[in-house]
Amino acid sequence: MVNSDDGNFYYSGDTALTLHIQLIGDHTRLTFGALCIDDNFTMGVDDAIQAAEFIRCSEILGVHYDTFPPIVIERQAAIEKFKAARIRLHLLQPDETQNF
Repeated sequence: MVNSDDGNFYYSGDTALTLHIQLIGDHTRLTFGALCIDDNFTMGVDDAIQAAEFIRCSEILGVHYDTFPPIVIERQAAIEKFKAARIRLHLLQPDETQNF
């Protein structure tokens, strides 16, 4: 959790979905969340959607994906799954930035 005057965000680190993530959404209003989406070593797209719902955040920065073959994802399919859940998934290219 990072809290600031400009907004709050949650970074999941290299983790899987856990029930304690719900406490974040119960106690903090978030500007965005950074969630793993590789589905091999950490949570995948479906678990990340559940995590986004737990933290009550509709702006998600995907992390921990497409860096080497075991964690390559189908980017458009991931975006569409998040969109169906009414959550916006941001998948940045190297050196790309996003203002939340």
